[in-house]
Amino acid sequence: MQAKLQSFIEYPEEHHFPLENIPFGVFKGTNGTHCCTRIGDFVIDLAGIFELFTGPHFAALNGENIFAMSNLNKFASLGKEIRIEARETLQKLFSAENGGMKDNLMAHATAASSAVMEMPVFIRDYTDFYSSKNHAYNIGVMFRGVDNALQPNWTHLPVGYHGRASSIVIDGTPITRPKGQVTQDGKSGEWSECKRLDFELEMGTIIGKGNDLGTPIKVNDARDHIFGYTMLNDWSARDIQKWEYVPLGPFLAKNFASTISPWVITPEALAPFKCALPAQDPQL
Repeated sequence: MQAKLQSFIEYPEEHHFPLENIPFGVFKGTNGTHCCTRIGDFVIDLAGIFELFTGPHFAALNGENIFAMSNLNKFASLGKEIRIEARETLQKLFSAENGGMKDNLMAHATAASSAVMEMPVFIRDYTDFYSSKNHAYNIGVMFRGVDNALQPNWTHLPVGYHGRASSIVIDGTPITRPKGQVTQDGKSGEWSECKRLDFELEMGTIIGKGNDLGTPIKVNDARDHIFGYTMLNDWSARDIQKWEYVPLGPFLAKNFASTISPWVITPEALAPFKCALPAQDPQL
């Protein structure tokens, strides 16, 4: 959208949750744990206003309130069309031109400062990709030196490993400093509390629409399966990792905790901020 949308909810001009955003999350309200969005300083219970979603994709649900659930999984699995319809419906409902609905809508609003946020999705699988060249190089220097920082396969395929889905927690969850084996000489290990606890500012990609086992998703169709994005902190015990990761890769040093934001930002909200990727070298 080119023009800035104006909501009847007042929020500062620099606020991160205007109508152009429309993130999705889950919160624990007085009527249960439901899917929600945030506009300005308010969290909106989507289950409470479900009947206002009257577009064709919601009509096809035959009254099933997909927002009256404790995670976004069902909503996310239905594909991009219903997500876009939900986003556009919310923009219309909360626009300044629709101020006559203000009281009805605000009856389902909770101040963001007091809202208890929950994990937005139930995560069945978690893959950590080594996708930033700067990051991959810096970690490679840490473990292998400058001359062998990037492995030969890095420029040819998406390097990644499967992490522990059950260790993913929501922002604000306390993290316990891990303990494990570290090495001083590269030949033997000793038990120690982690002394090189590291954090990584990353972006998590939430896959919504799945595929049947054994049926690959074509690269050109991949975007249609992405529900949204979230901030992610992949905690790392670097001294433990240095000793244990050879030859099979990260293990306990990388799966004790990963933190995500409670809000999932849609591809539509981020579309205006896309920028070109560096040239692929070598070409695929």
